Amino acid sequence: MSYIDPAGKLLKHLDRIAEIQKGNKLTPPVNVEIDLSNRCSLGCEGCHFAYTHTRGPLASLPKPDGTVYTGDLMNTTQIKLILDQLRATGVRSIVWSGGGEPTLHPDFNEIVNYCPLPQGIYTNGGHIDGERARLLKEKFTWIYISLDYADKESYKKHKKVDAFDRVIESVKRLVDAPGNATIGLGFLLWEQNWRDFRNMVSLKDYTGADYVQFRPMVWYDSQNPGKLIEDTDWMNEMIKELEHYPNYSDVIYDLDRFKNYRDWKQHGYKTCWWSRMQTVITPDARVWTCVNRRGMPDDELGNLNDELFVNIWGRHAAKIVDHDCRLMCRGHVPNVALDFLSQHPTGHELFV
Repeated sequence: MSYIDPAGKLLKHLDRIAEIQKGNKLTPPVNVEIDLSNRCSLGCEGCHFAYTHTRGPLASLPKPDGTVYTGDLMNTTQIKLILDQLRATGVRSIVWSGGGEPTLHPDFNEIVNYCPLPQGIYTNGGHIDGERARLLKEKFTWIYISLDYADKESYKKHKKVDAFDRVIESVKRLVDAPGNATIGLGFLLWEQNWRDFRNMVSLKDYTGADYVQFRPMVWYDSQNPGKLIEDTDWMNEMIKELEHYPNYSDVIYDLDRFKNYRDWKQHGYKTCWWSRMQTVITPDARVWTCVNRRGMPDDELGNLNDELFVNIWGRHAAKIVDHDCRLMCRGHVPNVALDFLSQHPTGHELFV
């Protein structure tokens, strides 16, 4: 089974793609990410969204110029109303993400129980007791734990909190709990940790998680998102190692993504079609172009305190890729596929 396949998953939503490319602004997104909390219990080195944090080790860091406050905790009554709106609009799934750490919301369990749509979550995994493990395993389609390091010492050094053992125990609770949710471990590889990737794979086996994913840690200038800020020559050795590593279905890494980061290739497309397939709502109930542009004033689509989601979405066109768009963003891989479809119309469609 391929747990993570951004381009391939698009084929399951051809109806939405066709409507979006026709310019139908009423076509709802497939997925909406929701930041329940801008609080975070970790201080991860290289965190892209530290500027949103209201509590935690990174909350006092200087904010990038131009970013705005996006709230602390989402109101529980309001999120239930928003979820009802999203279902009525035709949204197909919800991802709890951040921003901060979603499980730090005091009513997290109540909200999960209420959610009327399929759910997934990105979490640091440090706040999952037995009761919550059973809830997540039963209610969620997938649970992705961002681990990043293979041992206690490295974890504490680079995440500023001694929580490695607690997270490992949380993963074990999730694996042992009844339910069908897929459990994944995520590792961002960079110069300081990539040589431990085999030990990272071993953690999958040790905890019983379903898969492990490797992605490149992207270092960039927040004031100039198209600018690389590290010498990536070190990646040549890592890429050679990965090229010779067995390609198991439960060990996921996209070599092209690592190579694109090493070479810092430009987007290669002008329209962000992904911004019509997915959006994000922050704790203050504002809707944004995409997860990478939350808190950037020019990318606010609307405020759910003032109007309905369907009205906000109905005036939103696909974003034009500009100098403020970070390279190697979440939507890059599906954008490449969507751009190919839009730029290469086919004839004789009835003959395959």
